[in-house]
Amino acid sequence: MRGRLASLLTVLCLVTSVAPAADMTQAFLSQAAALNRFQVASGNLALRKTQSAVVHGFAQQMIFEYSVAAGKLRQAAADAKLPLRDALDERHKALLDQLTHTAPGKTLSKAYFEAQEKVLRDDTALLQGYAESGDNERLKVYAQEMVPVLRGHLAQLGKLRK
Repeated sequence: MRGRLASLLTVLCLVTSVAPAADMTQAFLSQAAALNRFQVASGNLALRKTQSAVVHGFAQQMIFEYSVAAGKLRQAAADAKLPLRDALDERHKALLDQLTHTAPGKTLSKAYFEAQEKVLRDDTALLQGYAESGDNERLKVYAQEMVPVLRGHLAQLGKLRK
């Protein structure tokens, strides 16, 4: 609950411009980079700790697509002449730590899909907020491109979990 509240407050700050513009942009950059890093790290973890072909297929897709997204984010930050700290934030790190300590096999498969759903929902809201109200046009374009990608992953995840 506490993590969800923190992420919702962050999105609220992005949407309502409570934070100064530079802080808003830097917060967005950090969280978008953390999303990309989480997806690659959690996908690699799922590949190591499960045998499920369904999980492997989804994890491989996530690793590929978020590696590409990380490159696009680096380029967008460079185009905007902004520094990019490419690291996990506390929210994504906590989820990755939980997955790391989850038993392998079916338990990990279930936890991986649950973590994916949480991250994709929260980060879709973050990206949507910046796409609509961000102050840097280059980063807004990145966010606008990524929103349908995350929504597609959520829809795919819903089908896989049935």
